[in-house]
Amino acid sequence: MEKRNKEGLTEKQFLEQYNQGDYKRPSVTTDVLIIGMNKDYTKMKILLIKRGDHPFIDCWALPGGFVEENETAHQAAARELKEETGLKDVYLDQVYTFTKPGRDPRAWVITIAYLALISELQEVEGLDDADDADWFDLEFTDEEIIISNEEKEVKIIYSLKKKIFYNGVIRYENYIPALKSQDSLAFDHVEIIIEALKKLRKQIKYSGEAFCLVDEKFTLPELQAVYETVLGQKLYKKSFRDMISEYVVETGDERTSRTPKGRRCKEYSFKMEE
Repeated sequence: MEKRNKEGLTEKQFLEQYNQGDYKRPSVTTDVLIIGMNKDYTKMKILLIKRGDHPFIDCWALPGGFVEENETAHQAAARELKEETGLKDVYLDQVYTFTKPGRDPRAWVITIAYLALISELQEVEGLDDADDADWFDLEFTDEEIIISNEEKEVKIIYSLKKKIFYNGVIRYENYIPALKSQDSLAFDHVEIIIEALKKLRKQIKYSGEAFCLVDEKFTLPELQAVYETVLGQKLYKKSFRDMISEYVVETGDERTSRTPKGRRCKEYSFKMEE
């Protein structure tokens, strides 16, 4: 026997008379923070695109776009990444959903942010509705975020102020950004960067994300440099090696590390789960 609601309607009858226009609906987008490392693993690099249309025309932004009707947010993020930059088949992890009213001047738009990690800085170009695309240096401290590209003569600076928030009885800190430079990021993309980096810093010690930022074969000094750059702090050599020992296996080869003043070291690879 079919179940009926309080009005006596079956599910089929309910759906036939349901009017989507009775409720306002937001548009949904995805935005992607793509992180790689420079050649000696001492700086994080992020990929930005230059917007070719309003709003925020000529501003640098994270790659992204609208989710289409017959795709998931993850599929949309991967598609937009390929369409706007040419990158494909990269690590993607959902970060957070941004819903602040007025975050997009066009309409009611919520965005699902993703973090992408790559081991090699591939050549990119602005495709689709992006006028340009390039890699930028990223510095993230408790005091400020600096995003720069000397060749493009772009330097975007936000000061950061810590603020205490409460979720029930749980107390946590977050950063409130304030623009200090003439150049700025589009939309609320600086907030996406903050949340993505906070998540990466929280997870990197307990999962395999760091191995997405090095070559398939690497030295331990290279891997430690990645951890230190992402975390923004130095690590004791022994503590670091104890932390990652279960994730790595020797390849049997040696080579010179790409780190500053690199020396000849054993080569390792990520230990895949059996």
